[in-house]
Amino acid sequence: MLKSLNCAVYEMRFNKYLFIEIADALHISDEEVELIDKVNQEHLAKLEMIRLGWLSLSDIN
Repeated sequence: MLKSLNCAVYEMRFNKYLFIEIADALHISDEEVELIDKVNQEHLAKLEMIRLGWLSLSDIN
C-alpha cells in the first residue's frame, strides 16, 4: 500500500497536481502528501548524485 501511495504521489506531483488535490484523490492528509513528496525528492537527489558519480551505492544507508 505504501509503495503504491508513493508512486501515486510521485506521478501526480510530476503532472503538477497540488498537494491538496493529491490528498483528496488518495484520501490522505496534505501533510502526508508533503512528507511522501519530500522523501521522493531526497531519493531522486541521491540517484542523481550516483548518476553523476558523486556517490556510490555503498555510500547510501
